[in-house]
Amino acid sequence: MLLDKEPISTKVEQVPKPMRTTTKTSVTVAEKLNPPKKAKLEPGGAWHQRFIPTVFLWAGAQPKFSSIETKKLLPALQAIFDISFPGINHNIQPKGPIIGLVDQRICSWCSNFGSTAIALITSFLAASRDDENDDNDDDNNGAEYEQGLATFLLKNWAFLYEDPETRDADKIYRSVFMLELIESAHINAIAGFLDVPALDTDALQLKGMQAVIAASAAAVGPICGF
Repeated sequence: MLLDKEPISTKVEQVPKPMRTTTKTSVTVAEKLNPPKKAKLEPGGAWHQRFIPTVFLWAGAQPKFSSIETKKLLPALQAIFDISFPGINHNIQPKGPIIGLVDQRICSWCSNFGSTAIALITSFLAASRDDENDDNDDDNNGAEYEQGLATFLLKNWAFLYEDPETRDADKIYRSVFMLELIESAHINAIAGFLDVPALDTDALQLKGMQAVIAASAAAVGPICGF
């Protein structure tokens, strides 16, 4: 006579896989037994299209955005990361890969003000020289003309005004150099920024431009003096 027995379960309990480590280009987070989520820092993704532009927007509102202290940068990056990558619980570390990548991007962004200013002033002087040569049919005074024009722009900070000859104080920082530099080096860089309530980013796009304007002026001035 067979004894009644409970059926034997064939279900095998799954053992959670160990958490993957953080690499230089991704952040992996294990949450209970669910598959880990990864924040991909890839070209064309949230990192480049939303996270970095928002970082530039916030950084541009800082008094010295070329040298932001880590203790001030870290909480801002965390707030931006949480909005850029919802559902991923990751604490950005002071010496981790994310802050390292951000430091590189900020450095490159800052240097772009200087390189863009050089391109703008060089192009303007060259075009003005060509126009002058066309009028005078004389190519010998091109260098002297450029030097004289650059000296004029630098005198009394004329390069800052919408009209460098009248230098109307109500129209300072509206010169073609300033507007094109700010657009190329900053406005284009922050396109696609996110609304981060903790950082009041919506207000920063209008009220956080003082440091950007100062950096643009500081970039253009020395070029005129060369």
